Amino acid sequence: MRSSRLLVGAGLVTLVLFASQIGLTQPTSDEFNRLLQAIESLKAGQQALSNDVQEIKRLLSSRGDDRSPIRDINTTINIADAFSKGDKQAVLTLVEFTDYQ
Repeated sequence: MRSSRLLVGAGLVTLVLFASQIGLTQPTSDEFNRLLQAIESLKAGQQALSNDVQEIKRLLSSRGDDRSPIRDINTTINIADAFSKGDKQAVLTLVEFTDYQ
């Protein structure tokens, strides 16, 4: 029983010594350079996205203020010869429901 404890203790000490060195290893210069290149490419992609967003904002701002989808549109529809029921002078309200998905 004493030998099994000694064996388990030695195994734990060996594990601690090797596991700590695995976590403390430094990346090689090639790995480091690849990481730097990846970071630079991400920065370039981020800058391109930022430029695209600014362009979209510029295009949308030049459209003017009269682009609201909520506005009153008054028009007259001639239904003199069409079948109707009710008051011929009744006001009609047409509501359009749309889904942009």
